[in-house]
Amino acid sequence: MRYRIRVGRAAKREAFALPGYVRQRVLRIIDALADEPRPLGAKELRDRPGYYRIRVARWRLIYHISDDDGLISIVAVRLKTGPEIYENLP
Repeated sequence: MRYRIRVGRAAKREAFALPGYVRQRVLRIIDALADEPRPLGAKELRDRPGYYRIRVARWRLIYHISDDDGLISIVAVRLKTGPEIYENLP
């Protein structure tokens, strides 16, 4: 099953503010999520069921999977500075 991908407004803004080499990797990963929503290296967030993160250099791509709807929502692309990057997620 191929999932639909929705990129939130804040995540889109964060992604386009990334350095070029990281931005290209993030965009490729987002495209690949449609076919494989839980790729090797994706980890589910402890306190948020259905939310996953993928490490991309020093940044984290955070997304939510809705299996019932076949939808992946890209929530954020943030620089990993500490556990606080996972706070205030929509």
